[in-house]
Amino acid sequence: MEILDRINAEFGGKYDFLRVQSVTYSTHSFYAQIVFLYPESCDSFNDTQKLEVSDFVKSVLALGCEVKIKFRKSYLDESLIKKSLIEFLKSSYPSMFAYYDDKNIEIIKSDVINVRISLLDVVYQYFLNNKIKDKILKHLNTNFIASFDITLYKNDDDLDEDLFLSHEKNIYDNLPKHREVERYPVFEAEVLCGQEITPLPEPIKNQPDSKTAVILAGKISNLVDKTYISKRNKQKGIDEPSHYIAFTLTDHTASIEAIYFAHKTSYKKASLLKDGDSILVVGDIKKDYEKKKLYIKNISFCVIDSSLIIQKEEPKIEQSIIEDAHIEEYKFIKPTPYILDKQENLFDVKPDYNDYIKTHTFVVFDCETTGLSAEYNEIIEIGAVKIINGLIKEQFQTFICPENSIPEEITRLTTITNDMVKDAPNGNQAITDFYKFCEGSVLVGYNVSFDLGFIQNTAKKARLHFSNDCVDAMDVVRKKMYLSRYKLINVVDALGLSLKNAHRAIADAIATAEVFLKLNEI
Repeated sequence: MEILDRINAEFGGKYDFLRVQSVTYSTHSFYAQIVFLYPESCDSFNDTQKLEVSDFVKSVLALGCEVKIKFRKSYLDESLIKKSLIEFLKSSYPSMFAYYDDKNIEIIKSDVINVRISLLDVVYQYFLNNKIKDKILKHLNTNFIASFDITLYKNDDDLDEDLFLSHEKNIYDNLPKHREVERYPVFEAEVLCGQEITPLPEPIKNQPDSKTAVILAGKISNLVDKTYISKRNKQKGIDEPSHYIAFTLTDHTASIEAIYFAHKTSYKKASLLKDGDSILVVGDIKKDYEKKKLYIKNISFCVIDSSLIIQKEEPKIEQSIIEDAHIEEYKFIKPTPYILDKQENLFDVKPDYNDYIKTHTFVVFDCETTGLSAEYNEIIEIGAVKIINGLIKEQFQTFICPENSIPEEITRLTTITNDMVKDAPNGNQAITDFYKFCEGSVLVGYNVSFDLGFIQNTAKKARLHFSNDCVDAMDVVRKKMYLSRYKLINVVDALGLSLKNAHRAIADAIATAEVFLKLNEI
């Protein structure tokens, strides 16, 4: 490989023992990663030398993105070689190697490592006809630094061939049958950013955690237009901001978070987007921090058949919404005193806070939900704490039993199951008690518009409206801290705080409260 030649030429062959194991490039995160292997016997290859190689590789590649260099020692342990080979064979040829294990592989170590593989006659012939031996050799040379020799031999006593053939037939008989991709029509598509989009969109609910060049359509909600300084510009000392537009895309089946990184030429057009627009997009789906996210490449305005738009029946309300109701007493969920889970040191200096903290009562809250759309999805947990005179005094926590079942991906993210919420208060009951808890308080949340949208939509069905002042703790963080990422866990780590049980409402609410207080100290 050319990069190895460049390294050897630069350092006079000092690092001729290195091999390139893998080269990957992320189009979404804009970084490249190169993994080098070095021999187990090369103990003198130290951190200083690794840094020397890394700096040289980054300087000669000049890819215009972040380059990550990793070094892995090639251990020639017999069990590791067998394990790697078995995993390769079972993933590449599942029907043929379903019954094989490391007993069918023998490793003889000398100057050349001989790998002996016993095979059934039918598999042996297949290997010879398809040059599988060369592929095995390539796999071993990619993952280990050694000279390998592969020996294949027939051993029909190892396995029953009839059983093997029966098993192979069963695997192929049970392979998923080809199915047509479900699509639906949209109309009057008009290109906004990028290229014309064909063919038709797929339903959002059918999408996996990862997929490239997927076509989706839907309505925009929760749109935000934000700026950032790219890593490339930071390295060059350029403060010119770039734009990205993030929103929720909802079709007749589900919702997905979407993001569009706008170039200088496309931002003017992309800035025309607004909540309620119907669009057709092409992008890549990637799982990011336990959530699926759509990274958009092309955007067109379109018209969606109104029969495909979810029509949720609104609850019948005989009276108008009560703007400033007073709830006499808690009926289903009562707040409890907040007890600090760590012992205070009597010699610690108590923090002092600005006048805003001293003169207001705050309710810091978080919601766990069945999806991203406040209009179509439901709250399944509310967690909140109350701050009085700079101290967390009370906490409010409840599960909520939703009208629809909790999706599997939400359970994986939050650990909240349908069984956990089946006996919980319903939305009307929970939101009424939460309304009382929030009376006279400023509401605080992390990316508060997301959670507040769900709160207000649930409150509407109970004839209530939260008219409290609101503070977005994320905005406070952005004004007072410079971080590469502004996820709550990143902020907590940067401030030396802790966040246990992330993606559970009460844990996130407590962490947000501690961040909010910390950034308002004087």
